[in-house]
Amino acid sequence: MARKRRSYELRLSGKTARFAGAGFGVLLLVACIGCVLYTASPDKPTEPDAPPARFKPEPLARLDRIEGWIPSWTDEAAIAREAAAAGFTDLLFFHGTVAEDGSVKLEDEKGLAGGLANIGRARSWLTVTNHGKSLATPLGAAGMSDHVDSLLAAFKRSGCMHLDLDYESLTRAQAEALLDLANMLKPRMPRGAELAYTLQPVDSALRPEQRPAYRRLMESPHVYTMRVMMYDYHWRTSLPGALCPMPAFERLIREWAEYAHKLTMCLPLYGYNWPRPEDTSIPRADVVTLRDVPNLAGKPGFDAVWMRDEAELAVRYSQDGVTRMVAAPSYQAIQRRVEHMLDWGVPAVSFWQLSCASPASVAAVCKRNATATENISFDQGDNWNSWLEPFKRRVCKIVIADGSMTLDEIAAAHGVSRSNMFRFNEHIDDGKLAGRTVYVPLP
Repeated sequence: MARKRRSYELRLSGKTARFAGAGFGVLLLVACIGCVLYTASPDKPTEPDAPPARFKPEPLARLDRIEGWIPSWTDEAAIAREAAAAGFTDLLFFHGTVAEDGSVKLEDEKGLAGGLANIGRARSWLTVTNHGKSLATPLGAAGMSDHVDSLLAAFKRSGCMHLDLDYESLTRAQAEALLDLANMLKPRMPRGAELAYTLQPVDSALRPEQRPAYRRLMESPHVYTMRVMMYDYHWRTSLPGALCPMPAFERLIREWAEYAHKLTMCLPLYGYNWPRPEDTSIPRADVVTLRDVPNLAGKPGFDAVWMRDEAELAVRYSQDGVTRMVAAPSYQAIQRRVEHMLDWGVPAVSFWQLSCASPASVAAVCKRNATATENISFDQGDNWNSWLEPFKRRVCKIVIADGSMTLDEIAAAHGVSRSNMFRFNEHIDDGKLAGRTVYVPLP
């Protein structure tokens, strides 16, 4: 689920109970792991927005790898056994934590050992993450060597075959330091052990200043694959919207099409459930997993729509007099993205995280022409904006910009915070305001 992963509030006891309730536990994880945080970058792109015209993708008949994460707070053995039986080729154990001083510790080592004992023929990876905390020391010149030593010690102790570094919220300098880290780390890893990175999206629209660093990692022989977290384009404290809109998914693959063989696209098995009162407040969303979606059909005023533009499922219902809007995970959304990956030669998909869904049901739609059957009925619609624009027009002050003020200046003039202004005006992603409708979310 989202990795979107920062501070966990839930710790279930009893392995069986934890597995049964893992879908709820995902809720807390989402804010903590992999949060993509899609704010605009202040740096202008310095590289082309698309691969050279000479490039032609080579379509694939099927995926080489179907992967999934198994977190330390779930029943690792049960999930590993189920995923291996479902045909998952790689299981990533989310058990390594990087402290701000660069030291690495393993979480739930007993559970990790139980998971590894049940992987069957699947390959095992230790995923190490900073949970969004500062990487200034471990990726700095003074602290990298000690960080490498600690990584290697934790990796050896884990018993996993391969190492995955899930490093989030990187500055430009830290992104550029990832290649130095790989160059120091990989030669010291055991023979046959692979090194991979799991990173937030970088393309012409998101973090464009980090593209040179990404390119160098793609080209490095020390980096086995780049796992890209394709979720949280809307998050727990945003307005409702698509978790992984198809245009953004297509844009990122097009950006890195020359390195398609090096990509692993990471998809969510969760979504967000936002309360949406008739005001300009920004309530905090709950998390809904793929296992939970059928339960939505019994809610008062239930309305489900397949949003064609975003290629995602959206749900509305009423609870305690408040409309709730849900970016719902779906099998059809997974299958559509897998087919696009295959068309562009991307060989692997990875899912956050495996307690959110039936591994067998997920694996079944990771191929061409798979029948993706949802557990709820739904209608067809255009996009999330068809739901949100009428709402914003009801609750916001409408300004038609003349181009004399920036979005920040309009916000300041009305006493609105920059973050709230961004949330209500994400349609303005190119900085060009003249003639555009601006929604001012007055209290």
